[in-house]
Amino acid sequence: MKKLLVSTNNHFCCKKYMPFILLKSIFLFFLTISSFCLLKESFGENLLKNGDFETGNTSGWICWETFPWDGDGIPVKHPARVDIHVPGTIGVPTPPAISGLYALTQEVTAEGTARGGIYQELNVNAHSTYVLTGSMAFYGDNIGDITIIGLLDGQWNPVNTSTTPFKFYIGGDTVSSWTKFSLSIIPSKNIITVFTETCQDWGYGYVAGWYDNLSLQFVYENSKPFSSEKTPPEVQK
Repeated sequence: MKKLLVSTNNHFCCKKYMPFILLKSIFLFFLTISSFCLLKESFGENLLKNGDFETGNTSGWICWETFPWDGDGIPVKHPARVDIHVPGTIGVPTPPAISGLYALTQEVTAEGTARGGIYQELNVNAHSTYVLTGSMAFYGDNIGDITIIGLLDGQWNPVNTSTTPFKFYIGGDTVSSWTKFSLSIIPSKNIITVFTETCQDWGYGYVAGWYDNLSLQFVYENSKPFSSEKTPPEVQK
């Protein structure tokens, strides 16, 4: 009989506190949804111009190459050119573009040493976090073939592309389908440079690098999860 009374009291307690339990569950549910929405909104807009190349050209970007020198400014015996197309001519990855109709192609279709690509300089906030994302594909038939995406902490200088720690690359005698990448940088200056580079360092073969959906975004501080701020702070000129 005593055991039955205990069971009845527990049932009464559950009924008594059931509204509070339901309210707590509902609160936790909406807190989870709100946190997810804040996480989605923790990145700013894409700062790059024509990062998806859907203009069908390289507008917004500046083309560069070291022809007829190598990366150290030394003339090479057999210089070649890096051709930049939207789309390219040395085959295509599968699919030809990650989204839309176009992707950037950087290719060397002649024997020789070649190095070049495109870049954009962007005004940013020093000591803030930015993330560069996108997709790359690659075709190479020699150990000296490579294609790169990277960031420079400061203005454009082709000498610094080989030493910057903020880069992603695919290289060698290999074929790579579309590969996603993500690079983060906290610049010490108010300018950063996004660059691509395709390189053939040996005197023969062919190389091609493909790029699509490039995006550079400001990252909001995770230490302020309930901040109502919708835009990055004004860029210092």
